[in-house]
Amino acid sequence: MFRSKYAVFAALTIVGLVMAACAPAVTPTATQAPAALAPTQAAAPAKPTDAPMVKPTEPPTQPTTPPVSDKGTISKDPATFAYLTFGEPQSFDPHLDYESAGSNVLQNVYEGLVFFSSKDPTEFEPMLAESIPDPVPTDDGGVSYTWKIIDGVKFHNGDPLTTEDVAYSFWRTLLVGDPNAPTILMTQPFFDTNDPTELVDPSAALTGDPEALRKVDAAKLEAACQRVKDAVTFDEASRTVTMKLVHPWGPFIATLGGGGWGYVVDKKWVAEQGDWDGDCKTWQNFYGIPVESGKLQNVANGTGPYMLDHWTPGEEIVLVANPDYRKGEASIKRILIKNVTEFGTRFAAQQAGDADFISLGSKADETQMNTIVRDECDQNTGECKTVNPDGILRAYHGLPSTSRTDILLTFEVAEGSNFVGSGKLDGQGVPLNFFSDVHVRRAFNYCFDWDTYIKDVLLNAGTQSLALSLPGQPGYDGSPHYTYDLKKCEEEFKAAELKSEDGQSLWDVGFYMQLGYNAGNTARQSIAEILSASVAEVNPAFFIAPVALPWPNFLTVQRVKQFPAVSVGWGEDLHDPHNWYVPHLIGTYADRQNMPQEMRDKYKTYIDEGVAELDPAKRAEIYSQLNQLVFEDAPKIILATAHFTYYEPLYVKGWYGSVNQNPLLSSVYNNFYWYVLSKD
Repeated sequence: MFRSKYAVFAALTIVGLVMAACAPAVTPTATQAPAALAPTQAAAPAKPTDAPMVKPTEPPTQPTTPPVSDKGTISKDPATFAYLTFGEPQSFDPHLDYESAGSNVLQNVYEGLVFFSSKDPTEFEPMLAESIPDPVPTDDGGVSYTWKIIDGVKFHNGDPLTTEDVAYSFWRTLLVGDPNAPTILMTQPFFDTNDPTELVDPSAALTGDPEALRKVDAAKLEAACQRVKDAVTFDEASRTVTMKLVHPWGPFIATLGGGGWGYVVDKKWVAEQGDWDGDCKTWQNFYGIPVESGKLQNVANGTGPYMLDHWTPGEEIVLVANPDYRKGEASIKRILIKNVTEFGTRFAAQQAGDADFISLGSKADETQMNTIVRDECDQNTGECKTVNPDGILRAYHGLPSTSRTDILLTFEVAEGSNFVGSGKLDGQGVPLNFFSDVHVRRAFNYCFDWDTYIKDVLLNAGTQSLALSLPGQPGYDGSPHYTYDLKKCEEEFKAAELKSEDGQSLWDVGFYMQLGYNAGNTARQSIAEILSASVAEVNPAFFIAPVALPWPNFLTVQRVKQFPAVSVGWGEDLHDPHNWYVPHLIGTYADRQNMPQEMRDKYKTYIDEGVAELDPAKRAEIYSQLNQLVFEDAPKIILATAHFTYYEPLYVKGWYGSVNQNPLLSSVYNNFYWYVLSKD
């Protein structure tokens, strides 16, 4: 994900971490603002075109107890896997898409050098490479990796995979992204930068500014591109690709296996679509293009077990099995991903056997799902016990999550926002710099009721998070954290330095603002409502209106910084605290929060020290200091980690013990690697 790729609470909801570059006018659908503040009509997503069609073998099975009856053990359509969810991808461009809905498709269509080998999120196996090489120290203090690329692989359109395709894919992911793409996951280990524009101007003045970049001297632009090409070289004669990093990078292999940023594309085909052809004279023309406007937004051509058949926006995505896949054709021939926003409709389809998997809107939906569970299974042994002979599902409870939803506070909201009311401190809105006041940010933290959230939304299957990272990771234990305290909340609101035009305090004037979440995600809706109730209890003149937008529009609005506050998730791209601190404090979410550069620079010092340190104890000490700073600055409301339940029909095989049980797939995105699934 940063991946993200780009999370919620696994199997409960789909997450989100990326967006598009230009905000269409959008219409909120939740709590209504005063009439004078009503936003405009939402823009419809672009209409993607069809991609090449193909046809579609038998993957592994999983342990389970013998059925007590035939009910629920036979699929209505053994050749099709029907997945009902809410939201849809922003793009099928693996190097730009950074959110969960897209990653679900991309990991089945494209492949990288490595992929997960088991349910352990730290174990990998070669995919397009013959083996995983060890790093070799270089004379300048860096390291190099030389990959031998397997022969005989073809893309879906028939083009052979070359070593230049592999190298080009990394050039592209390093150069054509921006702060809202997963670029940072590659630029950091390769160049110790956060954005490719820093290779042109180290001050980061060009970051996220494609127009300014294109005005830079051509020689400087070519030199930056050449640095990228020198860092990733290829030799077709030996079928090798060599990567040079500026210094050792502990989680490098995990980074390559985490998502689209490491997927290999067909250089010739990409150029035929009108995208970058690899010429260093033109790369700047492809930097920072809005993800929904990219040339690969609605087409796909990978080497994976599935091919894109079509995408009908707002309705469905269909994948079909690749008949020429080198490991053999998939057992399930067709993947149908339906966009169904209402949980009741999704549940009815599951109950009727018309859906093989459905996304849940919140933890509360598990109560209804449990009514149709026949077998409850142990996630460690695979042993199952029958709890309801009439049930049709198999359930694995208490699975660990590598994702979390939090509340992000935007330090400076963009001009033209429809979500700040009047845009002034006058009781009818908030100023654009509302959350630049640290006392306001701390007040919002003290006003969040974690006990209610954990009890009513997570159904007691969660614990308050102590830090931005996950439990068990270095520096997490003992971190300072906020607690629900309305008295301290009031004190911080009264200490706020914001004043109205006539000199009145925030406490005396009051405020109105909207807090965004993606439509259909009832867990995030509840988060917004809990916070809204608390601030209103502290001061009836404080009003927060939850507002829902469809997933693509939600991402667009968040990216262009028009939400003053937003409930959104993050799922790990790699199982390491670095993958939490970077997006939240200096990368993706820091950018979307318009976090001040001096604050990001302060955090970056500790982040850089932490990722370079190999001693776990020293790492923990560094991250403990960082957690203290985050607590003091209160840039966001860090909520809770949750356990989740995975549900599947009795006839589905191949989830237990396979990569699908890997929490970086199942718990973050409700994602599947369909190739190892089958229906009996």
